[in-house]
Amino acid sequence: MRLLFFNRSALPMGGGMNRMVIDTMRRLRLAGHEVALVHGRGAGQLEGTGYIYDDLDHRLMPRDLNALRLEAILEDFSPDVIQLHGVGNTLLDGWLAARKPTVRCVHNHDFYCSGRRLTLERPSAPCSRAHGRACCAAHVLRGCGSWNPALNFVRYRTVGRNLAALTSLHGLQTVSGTVRRQLLANGVPEEKLFALPPYAPPPPESRQAPMSSLRTILHVGGLIGQKGVWMVVRMVRDLPRDVQLVFAGGGREREMLEAHVRRRGLSSRVRIVGEPTPDQWSLLYREANLVIMPVLWNEPLGLEGLGAMAHGKPVVAFETEGIREWLSDGETGLLVPFGQRHRFRDAVKSLLDDPERLRSMGARAREVWREKFRPEHHISALLTHYEKLGKEAG
Repeated sequence: MRLLFFNRSALPMGGGMNRMVIDTMRRLRLAGHEVALVHGRGAGQLEGTGYIYDDLDHRLMPRDLNALRLEAILEDFSPDVIQLHGVGNTLLDGWLAARKPTVRCVHNHDFYCSGRRLTLERPSAPCSRAHGRACCAAHVLRGCGSWNPALNFVRYRTVGRNLAALTSLHGLQTVSGTVRRQLLANGVPEEKLFALPPYAPPPPESRQAPMSSLRTILHVGGLIGQKGVWMVVRMVRDLPRDVQLVFAGGGREREMLEAHVRRRGLSSRVRIVGEPTPDQWSLLYREANLVIMPVLWNEPLGLEGLGAMAHGKPVVAFETEGIREWLSDGETGLLVPFGQRHRFRDAVKSLLDDPERLRSMGARAREVWREKFRPEHHISALLTHYEKLGKEAG
């Protein structure tokens, strides 16, 4: 099968989604399929066939230069199926679907939430409403959008266009139940939806974490405020001095966070490693005693948490619908009511003070990963979807 992927980046970095996309392509190639990637310039290079396309977010007109470039790519590779991932431009959807069987994997809330996070801010709480006029009032009363009313209006109109464009595709893949429920609530026909089990790659069997006298908490998900970085860096001062905090992931607030750590005299207890490679991720997971995900938005899944499970590490996280799909409270980690920071700190301390509970939760997390979240499950379901599309198109 010839498969043409679209994703803004060709690097397995920049978040769990990018790592999963690039890893999926590699596994499909190993299974004997021909896979190519259309990606942006300056976004790395993928081994094998790839096309650099600068205008993934630009409007497509029937015979303009952008359309001619894409037509040349389709003619050159001649895909059986087109797979869209990290490309926000839904103008591509209908254009591509009119030429080849085209599917999109929906990873986040951008396509149906004008606030993009499905989270209310005053007070902070997950949101479950479908897109509609009530969202305009919520932007003002609950602070779930931008402070700029004009930008809120533009985003509101854009969501309406996004939802219309999604229905033009041959299929929409979802890796979490919360995304599926939101698409259904926003009028996407159920027959368009196809559930893909999310996954995390298995850790390299031969890698050993270095011995350390410190107990390590690993924060995953990126260095932005919505991932709870400022809450956590304050929390470390309330923990025993033999506990170190490691931040892993890229993000726009890295420099500010590094400066804050230096000013507060926390450099010996807080380590910021930036954006790891896949191998570096594995080593960080192995070094950790505990993984934390204090997300302050309505996380649709949290792929980094599946990576922790693959490495046999328990997770402490704020409860959202997406995280609740893979994290069993008291079994593979601890779920803390959304936004309750003191209870999050107490949950972390309680696990660090109970090594036997840490060990048993980690062992159970590894078992659940084997049962539900191995790559084979995802690739099998993906190929089933592609074959279904091929039969319908043929």
